[in-house]
Amino acid sequence: MKATTIRIDDSKMGRVDGLAKALSRTRSWVINQAIDRFLDYEEWFVKEVNDGLKEIERGEIATHAEVTAKFSKWDIDAS
Repeated sequence: MKATTIRIDDSKMGRVDGLAKALSRTRSWVINQAIDRFLDYEEWFVKEVNDGLKEIERGEIATHAEVTAKFSKWDIDAS
């Protein structure tokens, strides 16, 4: 494990400390959990965008008629 230094404004640090106290955890634990969740989400999002772009490159996109047909099930105007 490596140590690093970051600057956090007082209000954000207060929120971190408040959550750490409420959870009976350390400040470091709360910050690491937040970073893990952020990284998990951002990595997932980038992968999904890249996968979508590859689908477009392969021509795997829905036509207007297909989208309209799907939305018509719920009586939603997709035009």
